[in-house]
Amino acid sequence: MAMIVGLLFLLSVGLSKQAVDGCTCEPGHPQKLYCNSDIVMHAEITGEKIIPNDENIPGMGTIQYELKVIKVFKGFDRMNDIKYVNTYEMSSLCGTRLHHGQYLLSGEFIRPDGFVITLCNFVEHWDKLSSMLKYNLQYIYKMGCNCKISNPSDRPIHSRTNDGCILTDWKHLWPPEDGEQAHEYACIKHKNGSCNWYKEMSNHKDTIDMSDI
Repeated sequence: MAMIVGLLFLLSVGLSKQAVDGCTCEPGHPQKLYCNSDIVMHAEITGEKIIPNDENIPGMGTIQYELKVIKVFKGFDRMNDIKYVNTYEMSSLCGTRLHHGQYLLSGEFIRPDGFVITLCNFVEHWDKLSSMLKYNLQYIYKMGCNCKISNPSDRPIHSRTNDGCILTDWKHLWPPEDGEQAHEYACIKHKNGSCNWYKEMSNHKDTIDMSDI
């Protein structure tokens, strides 16, 4: 589940995270965000309404989006429970605004009538995703959820355990300007138990060691 913690606490422990209007999210590769989500889907947003909170305080309610499901990548067993996708009205609570159109949505099953998305989840306009990332969503990411993806500062840990992949061109939290490693590669476990970066080539399947590039 996506981690949302206080900005002052994060600054005090010196973690590298991104703050948006008081909302702080743990950086994550698309595969990591996929694996940490209860559900991942391609859907079209068709409408919305604001549901006030119990105290009827302005700005503290929930935005409930109506959606048309196009394709589900994860969470098939809960599809019958999904009627809406919900988010917090305020961006300081990590609420995210959507508009009519097609999105990649990921989130957690917190409400009985749907799932909840935040700024910390994997949410993006569908037409902004690369064809390789869409392929990874469909076929590859699910094979790598037992691998850990970490920042270069974590290299000593994962070098010893050999159970993860190191990001070398990651700059910010998804989805800003990031490198090919985020858009094109997945971290997959091999038969010998080690994890490595993988890229499905256009004409054949290949596993690429990023240290050789």
